[in-house]
Amino acid sequence: MAALSLLLFMLVILGAVYTLFALVCVLDFFRAPRPCETTTSAPAEPLPVSILKPVKGLDPSASEGLLSFCLQDYPRYEVLFGFREADDPAIPLVEQVVAAAPCDSRLVVKGEGSGSNQKVVNLEGLMSESRYPLLAVSDSDMVVEGSYLSRIVAEFRQGKRTGMVTSLYKISSPSSFGAALESLDIALDFIPSVLVARRVEGVTFGLGASMLLSREALCDIGGFGAVADYLADDYQLGFRLWQKGYENILSRHVIENLVGRMSLRSHLLHQLRWARTYRASRPKGFLGYGITHVFPFALLLTCIGPDERSLAAMGIVLVLRYGLALALYRKVIAARGWLKWLFLVPLKDVLAFLVWLWSLCGSKVYWRGHYYRVVKGGKMVEIQRERAHSPLPPGG
Repeated sequence: MAALSLLLFMLVILGAVYTLFALVCVLDFFRAPRPCETTTSAPAEPLPVSILKPVKGLDPSASEGLLSFCLQDYPRYEVLFGFREADDPAIPLVEQVVAAAPCDSRLVVKGEGSGSNQKVVNLEGLMSESRYPLLAVSDSDMVVEGSYLSRIVAEFRQGKRTGMVTSLYKISSPSSFGAALESLDIALDFIPSVLVARRVEGVTFGLGASMLLSREALCDIGGFGAVADYLADDYQLGFRLWQKGYENILSRHVIENLVGRMSLRSHLLHQLRWARTYRASRPKGFLGYGITHVFPFALLLTCIGPDERSLAAMGIVLVLRYGLALALYRKVIAARGWLKWLFLVPLKDVLAFLVWLWSLCGSKVYWRGHYYRVVKGGKMVEIQRERAHSPLPPGG
């Protein structure tokens, strides 16, 4: 028991150091730019952009999210909504969005193409119909402000040899228990881990919430077809661009994820899919990610022996976790209603640790009505199609 207590105490120390470092990364990334970091040169002529929106089924608040990409304060862009099947239930809604859009927008249905990841096959079809040198790709359950396109294009121009500008995302106003857990996971685990990775190794990945890619750079790594059999296509695109010597930029413009009234089941399935994909794509990083679950380690330490040392460790951990939460609230979330869900942080941390353990026990994931097995390297193989009446978890 003494050996276990010592091990847990060491894990708490490592986890606390990580959390403190993550807090530093968050504060540094979202700090106000210094005067020397702002450009004073005349703005360059805007580059035309093709926004590619692969769609499958109806997401919560889909109309609001899809229309937001058609309302950009940007001089020259097009929006293409893509479907794999002509009878997709979201097509009538997208037709309404296209009719109401003040920009050049159109609906594309293409059933040809091959690959396990149908979203990527959909993107291949959209790319073939697009016209412009920059491609903005975003999951169908995102909503953006009118300045979204101008801001990420400006960031794209800042790089020396930019391959991609990718964006973090958030859930500012969760409307259910499951959505609140999802929001807290994104804010307290996902965003800090991305910023830590950026500081330690650079941006070697992409994030599916938003990716602005150079068409030339994308073709240089084999196009979308090169990642059509991978579940984490966003990660693969960014990684392959980085391997080719392109610069990936993490945008300071955080976009909103629309998940609606997400159920607890949907939340857990989504987190399990993410964890098993992470494990298959980056096994060493995934194992290292285990030390970030600092609260469960502190809780176990306290349960084994509630002495002064374990209680002090628990207090420090709670201060660090809630300090990180408040920093992200001020810098990223900025919606006061989000604060009412902070009492769930300890429960979220325990569930996240259990999902991490669960992810070690198999490779099966659920995505959009299908079950897949994620194999070494992150490739996906379909193993079962769920019955049509079963509920689909929201999200990309």
